[in-house]
Amino acid sequence: MPCPSCGATDARTQILPGYWRCDALVPAGRPAAVGDATASVATVTETRCGKVYIQTRDDGPGSARCRCGDPAVGECTECSRMVCADHSDLWQGWRVCDRDLALARVRARSAAAAEERRREEEAAAAEAERLRQRTTLLELADEDAVWILYARDEKRTEQEIRSAAHTLRRLTAAEFTDVCLYLLPYAREPHKQRNGLTSLSGWIFTGSGYHGRSWFLTRKGEWHRSATAGTEQGHSWKKVRFDDVEKRAVIDEMSWQQSLDSGLI
Repeated sequence: MPCPSCGATDARTQILPGYWRCDALVPAGRPAAVGDATASVATVTETRCGKVYIQTRDDGPGSARCRCGDPAVGECTECSRMVCADHSDLWQGWRVCDRDLALARVRARSAAAAEERRREEEAAAAEAERLRQRTTLLELADEDAVWILYARDEKRTEQEIRSAAHTLRRLTAAEFTDVCLYLLPYAREPHKQRNGLTSLSGWIFTGSGYHGRSWFLTRKGEWHRSATAGTEQGHSWKKVRFDDVEKRAVIDEMSWQQSLDSGLI
């Protein structure tokens, strides 16, 4: 389609879909001063036309009109048809005809519905996993169960903590002591605690989540109990008879501490 201003067809630039700018050089005149008088003398120079016009892919007659016959305001970026303002709109910054706009909105609603279904399925799967962890237990060796509850090198899952507590509660007090004596040297080095004039060497069971008490297991397999270590009574250890009640209290406190450290409560 030739430029409607200068008629040039060989020099133009597309600035928007359906919109062209003519870059052809055309003659132009300017006033010039001669002698003492000023006269309008046409001094021939060249300048760029710069005319912006509308053109579709079809250069035939009526190509710059919408299908309804009204003058077009742009070209549909989907189907390349010229469209007027009544039969088009902007969609995400691009002009789209009413037909393609309806299809785009249908696709957008379908994508939103699919995304919503995906989120619901993920939430349902997460809830099912939480329920599975609450209702199923892991098969753990006794040493692994002590390691999960005693060592705090990483966060534990609710299932791991529940499984470890379940495994250790089945042991007798003596069996629990033997498992601790076997595993704790691998967990950390024994350290000393003052108890009056004597010194105890072994492993301490305490933490910020323990409810006002702590335990100390010596390397000889003797259990001592006191208030939480670090308080005024923290170094006053009392030797206790380690029975099933005492064992359950130790396991419950260890499970509670691991739940706190893992952000489960």
